[in-house]
Amino acid sequence: MGLTRVNASSLPASPDGLKDRLAKAGDSTYLFFIVDNDAATGQPWCPDVRAALPVVEKYFAQHPNLDISAVSVGSRAAWKDPTTSKLWRSTWGIGAVPTLVKYTRSGDGEEILQEQLVETDAAVEAKLADFTKSA
Repeated sequence: MGLTRVNASSLPASPDGLKDRLAKAGDSTYLFFIVDNDAATGQPWCPDVRAALPVVEKYFAQHPNLDISAVSVGSRAAWKDPTTSKLWRSTWGIGAVPTLVKYTRSGDGEEILQEQLVETDAAVEAKLADFTKSA
């Protein structure tokens, strides 16, 4: 299936809302938190996102059994503004971009567990393979 881009508005209010997407205990999904493109260059404004995005796209295209969506945290101004970035930083636990998050429904099915691969680590295919190996 590969990387699918989704609007932030299509996400649930918090990671706990992903239970609907994860049918049974042990099911996992991935969200790749990236940034908007810069109007002048047409490329992501964050250099770490520019480096990681093609690696993550290629990796997940080669692993169609893994469910992944990309969501933008917004423009540079929005990400740097504590008021507008509060949703990402507080609710979703995203402290840097890019961040690849694996959300897994717990063994009892009641919780959504998180693991993160952050910034330059997301641009390393070997680290992606290690991060996704238990999926």
